[in-house]
Amino acid sequence: MNNKKLITWQIIGVFVIFGIATAWHFIYVQIPNAVTATIFPVNESPWEHIKMFFFPAIIYYVVQYFFIGKKYKNFIAAHGASIVLMPIIMFAMFYGYRLGLKIEESLNLDIVITFISIALGSLIAYKMTVSEKPHYKMTKLVPIVVVVLYLAYSLLTFFTPHVPLFHHEELDLYGIEKDITELGHSHGDESEEEHEAHEQEDVHDEENEDEDHGEEDGHDEDAESNHEDGDSD
Repeated sequence: MNNKKLITWQIIGVFVIFGIATAWHFIYVQIPNAVTATIFPVNESPWEHIKMFFFPAIIYYVVQYFFIGKKYKNFIAAHGASIVLMPIIMFAMFYGYRLGLKIEESLNLDIVITFISIALGSLIAYKMTVSEKPHYKMTKLVPIVVVVLYLAYSLLTFFTPHVPLFHHEELDLYGIEKDITELGHSHGDESEEEHEAHEQEDVHDEENEDEDHGEEDGHDEDAESNHEDGDSD
């Protein structure tokens, strides 16, 4: 079988999934609620970034299946395995450079790791798809794995273990235990609570200024009164 079309789909998929994953990263900040919290990353912890691989990959692979995947018996099992392996590859590289090589976390490096993880996941999916091994026997397991993973992502978003894998270091939080406006603040936006606190401080400062002016006026009046009393004497 000629696999050129499949190769083309796999290569394009790397860039499409990476593009969707990049957008996926910021959606919860714009639409924060219980439903979107189970689909999009709610903070910057390593665990939450798994959602960047999960749903974007499923979206692309479903479309790919209807266009070309039906021709391959191993397609569903192969791409199901890819969805499982991509976050494992990401964790291996992420903790490899941080703990193994003692390199500080870098946004640029994390972006490169994300792209490589997607690319390797796509390569593995391709190799399994065209393989003569009967990977299709695992096809029935794929929907079960997808549901289990989704439930895990959902539950661990709201009931989050306090371990480094789930820790957003910048805001010192786990899951969504703090208001999402604080996450927005981490990207340069002021939270509502801080805004209200600043307003109260401004009002308090104005009141203090008024009191100071009142005391100054009182001192001036007393001085004038004393001066008039002196003149009358």
